[in-house]
Amino acid sequence: MLRGREKHMKRRLDRKHYRRKAQRGWRNKVLASYLLVLGLVTGCISARAADAAEVEAHLKAAFVYNFARFVEWPPAAGSGPVRIAVLGRGDLGAPLEEVVRGKSANGRLIEVERINVLAQSDCCEILLIERSEMKHLKEIVASLSGKPVLTVCDGGSCFRDGAMIAFQIADESVRFQINQEAAEHGGLHISSQLLKVAISKGGSGK
Repeated sequence: MLRGREKHMKRRLDRKHYRRKAQRGWRNKVLASYLLVLGLVTGCISARAADAAEVEAHLKAAFVYNFARFVEWPPAAGSGPVRIAVLGRGDLGAPLEEVVRGKSANGRLIEVERINVLAQSDCCEILLIERSEMKHLKEIVASLSGKPVLTVCDGGSCFRDGAMIAFQIADESVRFQINQEAAEHGGLHISSQLLKVAISKGGSGK
């Protein structure tokens, strides 16, 4: 009798888990459609991104592409390609390469380069910090403080640790926080359109 109840409870928990997973995927797709209307996502979510994890990764990649479009760098950055360096191992490098392939931002082509050490990030405009590097985030941010490099990281405590943009899951949807103080300190100007979409903005932890 007890074993039967345990099986029944397990089935209920499994159904609840899959229902929440499907709901999260649905919410992400709704958010993607909403941002498409705003002009912040340009229809680059892959048709192959069928499950919630893939949709989430492609949404984050699409956001990174749009960060390149809605952030202004100092004139010294020149008119060459917008270089995005992906530091470490995680889920975002491959979707990002797919999303930006053949695209440009404000007349500048976009290039993606995967790097293994921070020293290789000297010539990039955007540094995407993968989850494998979260334990080094404070030193990464400190070493780039005041430089015109937009630091973007994937969740955790990276907003509190000083990254300029941090992805978060809010209401089961992909959102992001903006550390406007850190961006301004690096000489970057973030468009008001991007600020409107952020769930919080200001200094670290605000």
